[in-house]
Amino acid sequence: MDAPKVTAIVVNWNGRELLEAALRSLQESDYGRLAILVVDNASEDGSQDLVHESFPDVGLVENETNEGYAAGANAGIRVAMADGADYVFLMNNDLVVAPDAVSALVAAASERPDAAFVGPMIYYHEPPNLIWSLGGAVSYWSGNIRHHAIREKDDGRYIEAREVDYVTGAAVLASAAALARIGLMDEEYYMYNEDTDWCARAALLGYGVIVEPRAKAWHRVSMSSGGGLTPYKIYHRLRSTYRFFGLYAKPYHWLGIVPATIVRSVVFTLGQLLSGKPSNAAAVARGTFDIAAARKRKET
Repeated sequence: MDAPKVTAIVVNWNGRELLEAALRSLQESDYGRLAILVVDNASEDGSQDLVHESFPDVGLVENETNEGYAAGANAGIRVAMADGADYVFLMNNDLVVAPDAVSALVAAASERPDAAFVGPMIYYHEPPNLIWSLGGAVSYWSGNIRHHAIREKDDGRYIEAREVDYVTGAAVLASAAALARIGLMDEEYYMYNEDTDWCARAALLGYGVIVEPRAKAWHRVSMSSGGGLTPYKIYHRLRSTYRFFGLYAKPYHWLGIVPATIVRSVVFTLGQLLSGKPSNAAAVARGTFDIAAARKRKET
């Protein structure tokens, strides 16, 4: 019996320098039935030329506009599924994978046919033994979404696959059969939490979401959104988090979400102001205002 066909999809926007390393790591994969597809969201830095000239065996979807990560990912998933992929491996352009990562993910998925999504253990690019994500947890009472084991040094304790609330879309193997029921990413998120939403929908349909520590990847965190903690990142994360809990939290959860969110926002804003970063503090205010304005429009 043939091994499952996997299509790796790398969504890119003005990330030529990052994209080259990502594609090289995929080409070094030891998984035999792996196709690679780049979805470019209207880059202006010559990313498309890089793919054409240096990676002629890599497929390329060129979107006319940058409609966000979810829309870019969905465009690639549609192509992969139409081409008969059994799994799609969605991957950020600012990430590289170990040569055996895809093989480990497929093996884990084969052991858990009920799983819609399998994610690898993802480290920071520097230092390379510091964990960025081992899947994550959603707290509906505090309105908080967080990665497991973030900023922990890998001491070898994480060796077994485990069930989690979500795996990050930075690197995730998705079952095409499961996606036929779950659907694609919700493009209303634009960026952030579209992966959490995906996993929540999967869980509601009875699918598992697991992380496989034997599959390893390294992430240049937030490079696609400007690097580090930027107003752009803060604004979109705030709005996407509100959208997620607006869709999935029960009415009684808001008794905890509202005060917890206020406290976190005040503490964060004061911290940014004291650190001399007024633009980051302003992003919180702007995001909060836009959320409130959108809700008011919805209610009228």
